[in-house]
Amino acid sequence: MTYEMSPNIAIYVDNMDKARAFYIQTLGFEEVPSVERWVELRSGPNCLFLMESSSETGAVHELFVDDLEATRTELLAQGCEIVRWEGKDRDCYIKDPFGVLFNIWEK
Repeated sequence: MTYEMSPNIAIYVDNMDKARAFYIQTLGFEEVPSVERWVELRSGPNCLFLMESSSETGAVHELFVDDLEATRTELLAQGCEIVRWEGKDRDCYIKDPFGVLFNIWEK
């Protein structure tokens, strides 16, 4: 199985306006116009997605894979836990044995 780290990271925040201002004004990220339910920011080749949530917090890293279902089987066998699995081209969140959350995305 081949895993490739994506340049995309999502961050759940409890106050979108404050988070947006911080990442743009303080850290200098550039906002990308979007009609989605998140704020998309760029810094070099990396993309940061801010998503508002009152219950979830923290970062979600993304891994590109060639076969979504085979990856799921392999990661579960290695002690990972499914958090949300919506299928190809949708959110497929899995938590590794160390508590790190990843979105698994088929290329």
